[in-house]
Amino acid sequence: MDFNVLLGNLDLPPVDDPFKEDAPKLFQSLAECAPYLNKTKMAQTRREGSTKLQPSGPFKGSSFFGAEKEKAVTSYFQRLVALMHDEATKHNKRISKTANPSQLVPEFIYDIADHQSKEVPGSSHKMDVVLFYANRPKHINNVHIIVEAKLANVGDPMDEKTFAQIADYQYCIWKKQRTRAFVPVLLVHGSQLDLVVFARGHWYRVWLGSLCHGRQIIDTQDVKDVRLAMVRLYYLITLPSERFGHICDVSQGQQHLRFVKTSGVDSVLAAVESHVMATVDLSDLGDLLKIGGYVERFVHPRGRLAHIFRTTFQKQKAILKLSWTPVDRMPEGAVYELLENANVKGMPRVFACGLVRTNLFGYRLEYLVLEDCGSTIQEYLLATYKGELGSGELYNIIRDVVWQTLRCLARARVKANVLHRDISAGNIMIDSDGVVRIIDWGYAKVIDDASFDINERATRDRRALLDATATRWRYDDHEVLQNEDAHDPLTGTPLYMSIPVLAGAKERGLADDVESLFYVILHVLTKLQATPDSAACGFDQHDNKTQIMVRAGCLALERHFLRFFGISSCSDDLRRLLCDLRKFLFVNSDGCIASGLIVDPTTPRGAVDLLQPYVDADTMGLLLRKDEAALTPMKSAVQLPSFRPPSSSSSGPLDEARYSENAGVSIGGLGMSNRSLGKRAREAEGTDESDGGSLGSVSKRSKSQG
Repeated sequence: MDFNVLLGNLDLPPVDDPFKEDAPKLFQSLAECAPYLNKTKMAQTRREGSTKLQPSGPFKGSSFFGAEKEKAVTSYFQRLVALMHDEATKHNKRISKTANPSQLVPEFIYDIADHQSKEVPGSSHKMDVVLFYANRPKHINNVHIIVEAKLANVGDPMDEKTFAQIADYQYCIWKKQRTRAFVPVLLVHGSQLDLVVFARGHWYRVWLGSLCHGRQIIDTQDVKDVRLAMVRLYYLITLPSERFGHICDVSQGQQHLRFVKTSGVDSVLAAVESHVMATVDLSDLGDLLKIGGYVERFVHPRGRLAHIFRTTFQKQKAILKLSWTPVDRMPEGAVYELLENANVKGMPRVFACGLVRTNLFGYRLEYLVLEDCGSTIQEYLLATYKGELGSGELYNIIRDVVWQTLRCLARARVKANVLHRDISAGNIMIDSDGVVRIIDWGYAKVIDDASFDINERATRDRRALLDATATRWRYDDHEVLQNEDAHDPLTGTPLYMSIPVLAGAKERGLADDVESLFYVILHVLTKLQATPDSAACGFDQHDNKTQIMVRAGCLALERHFLRFFGISSCSDDLRRLLCDLRKFLFVNSDGCIASGLIVDPTTPRGAVDLLQPYVDADTMGLLLRKDEAALTPMKSAVQLPSFRPPSSSSSGPLDEARYSENAGVSIGGLGMSNRSLGKRAREAEGTDESDGGSLGSVSKRSKSQG
């Protein structure tokens, strides 16, 4: 990627020399006196046609002249940054005495430290050089930019060892710093300087120039090239954190994150002490969110990422969720909007939602402020019923979970045309009153299905709602529908995926989510066993092909299937409920269809009447409507006209179209404005998306994929 194209993607001025108007000679003397890398050491240069060595000038007496290998490179880098800072300071002092303060250049505001021989505190990594936020503890939480030095030139493509090393560094930063938008790494290799940017979906490598001379005999062009690299470097390392690496200013360790509704570009005022938010000021709502703590959870090195914070909202327990999701996938906030419009019960109340970034290298950052829904089903039951599977009260709770979950999922499918697709033990929540809520709709799929429209007007209204939602949430509905269809075989938590999904079915229906619910209940009950049945193998982890064969075999054993899922004994009522669910899912007029679903995912399930004791009349009506259409696997049947958000002028050539938005987006009553970080860049690598995350769940669980 070209340097200017990268700047354009970050909403930064796409110029080669950002100081040429205000300080045209900045760093000229440094470029003229810069050394050259002579195999393993730094040495003085000489001008073409001259027999005398160039004077060392400001570099005279520098320690890098006596250093060898990578130490020579890192010492030169640190000395160069200090000298550039000194020259910029002198320039600004001269300008301050004139009547033209607009010619001031930014000053270096970070601390620089060598960590070649010692680990960065809070991590296990020895990073060559680190730029920390000034006046902050030297800790991994406060790393701004990493510098990796190599004596030899690193080719293109980058060798596996070098990439693995800097990829480990960026992964550590993503885990520790929760306001990160991307992680920049400066790669000094030989005489060359590259910028490597790790975003959520891809990584990009940009050549900045020659940081020192690559030969002893130099000419005027060599000096120009080195000066240009110095200018580019200085420009990048003087950018504030909110413009280079973070979604907000984290440099001073402030104690709040403020969401501000404005059309300007300077929009989110934020600060994070050790990157754990203390308060969030929702000034436009007249409320203050007080953060109680961060919910620790697995962080994938790339792809989807969600940060969860506990908080309060209007004296109610709440959750703040910050989520990075691909722009060609459905925003979770948009799904909640569709569910709320359809009056779906059994989902968390949304206090506020919106976009922080509309598109940064193909990913959006959205925020949700949701009610705290209590504990996961596993946490709730383990706290009360460990070893008590014969309890009648336990049966009542399981029956209520089935009742409320099916009501929510059925209404979501029929009234809102939404499939959840990631029913798991971490996404079914129960509060202290026994109210069940289904959370984490970030992997949900919206089906453009007219099956349940009562007339043409209803069809028009439904499509108008989809269009309006896409407009408000800045996504292309045509593209998103197609991509969600394509991800049907990949989306969900493997431990709870239905047999058709594990087998790679290209279409999904409500029956797949009901099957996932069935596995969740079995798995939680297994955890409640004082000693799981020794025959248990239904939840053994295998590759998909082996897992579906084992699971289908277990389900074929009508009298003993519970044993093979780890349940040796339970109450008669609970056994009857589990057997009815099994019959509905895996037994039709032809007998057991568990293995048949592997070959044909559209195989009709069992009689819906089997669910009647465990659902209300309204839910039963929804399941039976239109010949049980809600349970039938399907893709989006109708292709909508494509909506594409307005784009601004491009600052450089790109292979892909992108969305551009200069102001933040306010949705659902809360405004959050921010500088959009621009164009969708060329894909340097394929994307691995994973882990939609669960709100309020601290327990470890199988990772979602999709």
